Amino acid sequence: MLALADSAAYLFKIVFLGEGAVGKTSLVGRFVYNSFEGDYLATIGTDIHLKMVQVEDTLVKLVIWDIAGQDNFSQLRRAYYQNASGAFFVFDTSRPETIGRIDEWLKALHAVAGDIPLVMLENKVDLKSAVTKEQKDQIIKKYGLKIIPTSAKEDTNVEDAFQEMTRKILTKARSKGMKTLK
Repeated sequence: MLALADSAAYLFKIVFLGEGAVGKTSLVGRFVYNSFEGDYLATIGTDIHLKMVQVEDTLVKLVIWDIAGQDNFSQLRRAYYQNASGAFFVFDTSRPETIGRIDEWLKALHAVAGDIPLVMLENKVDLKSAVTKEQKDQIIKKYGLKIIPTSAKEDTNVEDAFQEMTRKILTKARSKGMKTLK
């Protein structure tokens, strides 16, 4: 197990986007603490978590910002997007309306953070999906993203999603000549 005191080569801020109750907090809890809380409690404002991630030969410290999805936090969210290195957009496969406002979420993100790596998560795949293949294909085509199916409850692809995000951010940082912290 890596300790936070270990010397990371890079420090990256990751933000989570998506409607309330799509499982953003559960995904963070599963990844950072390897735990799952079945009872829903809305995030108030933002919760910040730290996690060290090894990608090939590089140790990276992630600062993960779990941002409230409710509309009354929309102004606050924009401030939290500042200096983000990457973002997850999460939707609930059992609630198709949770992808309906993706354009608004991404427009707000890009207005503040610019063109940063984005990973899309179809969460709660342990439940029956109400999102059609056509809806997913339309999003994939429009944004040029793949969708990673996840379940925080069953720990499906959660580690893979964070590895994918970290690789994307690391590749972008290196291509821009970002210096390591060491």
